[in-house]
Amino acid sequence: MRGGLCRRRRILGGRMGLVGSMAGSSLTAARKRSEWVWSCCCLMGGFLVLLLLLTCIGAVLWLVFRPHSPTLSLQALNITSLTVKQMTHGKTAADESSALLSMNSTLVFSATNTNRFSVSYSAMILNATYQDVAVGQALVAALKQESNSKVMVSTVLIVDKVNLNQLTGIDILKDATNDHLPLNLTGIVDTCVHTFGFKTPQLQIELRCAIVLRYHELQLESKQCGTNVVH
Repeated sequence: MRGGLCRRRRILGGRMGLVGSMAGSSLTAARKRSEWVWSCCCLMGGFLVLLLLLTCIGAVLWLVFRPHSPTLSLQALNITSLTVKQMTHGKTAADESSALLSMNSTLVFSATNTNRFSVSYSAMILNATYQDVAVGQALVAALKQESNSKVMVSTVLIVDKVNLNQLTGIDILKDATNDHLPLNLTGIVDTCVHTFGFKTPQLQIELRCAIVLRYHELQLESKQCGTNVVH
């Protein structure tokens, strides 16, 4: 009896030891899993903080150094000659109402660069029109402009005996008589900002100027210019 009781006690003690060992192993595994989860959370949190910091730094740098499109405007127009003549030897009634426009002038444009970097401009073809009828062209040379600066560039516009027929001819004869001759100037230029040795994608800027000339005094009466990004 005593021997059987002792064997039962030894078996029960062994089972209790096994259960205790298994419980200790489970507790150690749980602790390791908790430490692993905590490490992953810390790593993920640190990565998010770093990403947020880099985003803030990038936003500040973009606000400080982001490229702006330069502005162009007509500053002066010096007229050497300007004539509007009615055709008096036409073969038809339409010829009698047509007119010949001739003009020789120098245009001075300003380019304003508000960027912290230099800007380059392509050559620009400037078109002159009267009531949407092309009367002449001028070529504005390419240039490179330093940061935070304003430069002047000039070109010559020559209109050589352009024939304006019928209603357009009648209108320009009236405008010349009234000493109030309106013209439109348009042109598109490609610009590029140079940042830290790199070039930004090209921006196409369209220049539009509505001008009014005093025919008898050969002077610029008024001008209204504007620029907008085309592409």
